[in-house]
Amino acid sequence: MPSVNSVTVSENNGLTFLEINNKSASARVSLFGGHVLSYIPKADNQERLWVSPHAYLNGERPIRGGIPVCWPWFSESHGHEKGALPAHGFLRTQVWKLIHSQETDEGTTVELAPNFTRAEGFEYDCNVRLVIYVGLTLEVSLITENTGVVPFTYNCALHTYFHVNHINTTLLKGIEGDYEDKVDSMSIKSTPSPYNISGETDRIHLKAIESVIIEVDGVDTTEVNSRGNDSLVVWNPWQGAASISDMDAFGYKHMICVESTITQGKSLKPGEQHALTQTVVPI
Repeated sequence: MPSVNSVTVSENNGLTFLEINNKSASARVSLFGGHVLSYIPKADNQERLWVSPHAYLNGERPIRGGIPVCWPWFSESHGHEKGALPAHGFLRTQVWKLIHSQETDEGTTVELAPNFTRAEGFEYDCNVRLVIYVGLTLEVSLITENTGVVPFTYNCALHTYFHVNHINTTLLKGIEGDYEDKVDSMSIKSTPSPYNISGETDRIHLKAIESVIIEVDGVDTTEVNSRGNDSLVVWNPWQGAASISDMDAFGYKHMICVESTITQGKSLKPGEQHALTQTVVPI
């Protein structure tokens, strides 16, 4: 059980949730998947994250929306045939455990750990922790530590779905350089300017972009900061949402994924650790 007053536990459909409520913000975290589902700063009471109304919140499938944890591979980059292993790894379908909680005048921190980190496709000894801070900002750190005797390489992501009023009036600022276009056979292309979304989008931006501003209806609403990343992914399925079972046909109009990612491989020697961190800053 949490040891701080700002964290309570709720259960629904067999899942356990941490409800975080302090003077600065509220948030909801599912222990299934170690998955942040909501972040509402009290300064403006505007939800920053998007969860599909058709998301499976019963443990049958990974949750569509919020901040899915992808580890130890991103997408299908697991070295096997496509579909042979779960996309985005095996942490997002585990029930995580709460191992620490703390609160200060500034905010609330909870620390989670998965039940196991060794499975088909990744058979190395390591520890993984997810540290979530809820305050004037939302900070999520995915920490990987090599506890074995041999080095290993992994990929990971904080696959964050942001809520927007409408995708047609949404712009991204701060992204530059080349990207791999997964919609167009991994072609290398230059980042558009202005950066708006007008069709199916699945782009791996090939540099450690530290800061992105989400502008909605002409107003800057959210800053997305990344640390420990080697890339940044932008995703919106557009009308392809109609073929995704846990999205409605028009859900794409109200979300944009801006993902802090390691897609080019992070190597850890025995005893080393690395943190991939995303900070959501309300503007």
